[in-house]
Amino acid sequence: MWLKVVIVILFVANLIALGSAFVALIQDQGRGDKRTASLLLVRVSLAALLLIFIAYGFYSGELGVNAPWLNR
Repeated sequence: MWLKVVIVILFVANLIALGSAFVALIQDQGRGDKRTASLLLVRVSLAALLLIFIAYGFYSGELGVNAPWLNR
């Protein structure tokens, strides 16, 4: 259960980082500030961490596919 909570937290943090990078982009108006780039680097790092946790969840068996069209 802890893995699902971490995945949701990382997903929400990823959305917040994307939104803050957008706000920084709009506020800077192309002045050459590095704030947008650093915020997007945070977003990419969070996305990579999210993918690692999802892969670990599938590998460990804590996450799985329960689609009705898959006959397992």
